Amino acid sequence: MNKSGVFWLAAFSLIIGFAFPLSAKVRAAAIFTDRMVLQAKQSVPVWGKAAPGEEVRVSFAGTVRQTTADPTGSWRVDLPPSGYVRQGTTLTVEGENRIDFRDVLVGEVWLGTGQSNMDFPLDLCEEGKTIAKGGVIPETVRYFHVPKDGDPSPRSMFDLPERCRWLTYTPENRKASEQMSMLMTFFAKRMHEELDVPIGVLGVAAGGANLETWMSRETIVAAGTEKEAEELMRRCEEWRRNDITRWENRPEKDRNLPFPRINFESRPSQSWNAMMCPILPYRVRGVLWYQGEMNTGWQLYLKQFPFFAARLRFAFEDPDLPLMIVQLPDYREQHWVRIRDVQRILSETIPHTGLAVTIDGHEMELHPRDKRKVVDRLTRLALADCYGRKIVSRSPTPVRVRLEGRDILVTFRDVGESLRLTDGQSPRTFEVVGADGKSLPVAAAIQSSDTVRLIIPEGATDPQAVRYAWAPDPDVNLVNSGGLPASPFEMKVAR
Repeated sequence: MNKSGVFWLAAFSLIIGFAFPLSAKVRAAAIFTDRMVLQAKQSVPVWGKAAPGEEVRVSFAGTVRQTTADPTGSWRVDLPPSGYVRQGTTLTVEGENRIDFRDVLVGEVWLGTGQSNMDFPLDLCEEGKTIAKGGVIPETVRYFHVPKDGDPSPRSMFDLPERCRWLTYTPENRKASEQMSMLMTFFAKRMHEELDVPIGVLGVAAGGANLETWMSRETIVAAGTEKEAEELMRRCEEWRRNDITRWENRPEKDRNLPFPRINFESRPSQSWNAMMCPILPYRVRGVLWYQGEMNTGWQLYLKQFPFFAARLRFAFEDPDLPLMIVQLPDYREQHWVRIRDVQRILSETIPHTGLAVTIDGHEMELHPRDKRKVVDRLTRLALADCYGRKIVSRSPTPVRVRLEGRDILVTFRDVGESLRLTDGQSPRTFEVVGADGKSLPVAAAIQSSDTVRLIIPEGATDPQAVRYAWAPDPDVNLVNSGGLPASPFEMKVAR
């Protein structure tokens, strides 16, 4: 055949290829890998891509589910609820080809998300480094870490870095383990000790992230905060231009500094798009949320968060998905005081939501190193809310503030057997707010198992509200019978 004939044959083959595409290999979403942990006692979605119309078969632990890829090539099956599987089993996906995912367990799966205190990695403390070396956490505890990233548009089920895989805390995974969330690692270890079942944890957090970056575009619209998001994006662009200008004007000695990266963790929807979208709707038992440091506008946070929670539950296909909020700890930032109270309000008004109060840490660090106290409180919430443990799991929070004569009575819920004091002294850090907006510290005493009496001094008139622990680093001593500290709060006085 002459050169002209070869050319036309190749061109014809190319045309035929476009008109009649070759069979596409069946693929499963990137979240599915060897050593994954599937959620027990709930239906488990498995999904991916294949050639349009291709028959897909998924087999696991004696169960088979079949489906046909839709015109876009997308497919999904839902495996029925299963008990715990403690020995590695193979999950098989078959179409024109076959994929075997090996050493798969069935246990309890939890997602951790938020900003740097959730993302805080193991390699930043000696205990964490020891865990990362292996031999501390059993191999039935696994993790999946999604590194910090952002994207203006939602990413697909395959758009995760190659290194994103289900891993064990064993020596060969040391480097990867060092980057996994310390909080989620300690939580996984503690839950395994409490439940004695396989545990899987997903670390999907970004340092410096605000709430808005975890809100999808649809969520921002639903919350009615498009204008605020547009203004935030404008500021992000301005911050980046300023970073570039500083980089361009850097002194000669700093010529090797890298070009400023995009500040996607501040940009609406971008962490959600890049980090959360590719794993949806992987079945999880609950979500741990540690965020709020970057949001100074408490009114906006109070408005947006319920829509974020609703969207999170919609995306994971569970309207009752447990959501555990870590309240911001002691720190010098004054605006954290109000955000803590907002987090309390959210935990009490959004169903199936808990609050881990951490006001008694006193580290005064942006990233407190003592994650065990946080993990203990999150574990208590999880065990009580999700696994039926009869334990004191919630901190005392106010239910009523009312005048009685000249004094004020503050009644709490979640006191366990009774309110207590850590040092045998009188309750501290209570104050009343007058009609002029000024606050006045007041003496207090425990009156009954669930009530504190505030003694209003002479000269204090017309108290409008009561505050407790209303400072960046308050000296608190009021706890319940489980030793959990009372939450900071501000509440109006009822008459």
